Amino acid sequence: MVLRDWVILVTGTLLGIVSLTADLLGIGAFPGFGWKQVVGTVLALILVAPAAWRIFRGSREGCTS
Repeated sequence: MVLRDWVILVTGTLLGIVSLTADLLGIGAFPGFGWKQVVGTVLALILVAPAAWRIFRGSREGCTS
């Protein structure tokens, strides 16, 4: 389960980076922030947030205080 969360986290992060920098990378359809970039950024957040939470929660459960 932890490996799956890490894969989702990395995939979402890469999707977010590509979406946010599409114009700089030369893969944007037109100048400005287009709808595909918005969709990519939203999907990246949907992937990253829960995966990061599961990784954080899992690391906290292993701690004893």
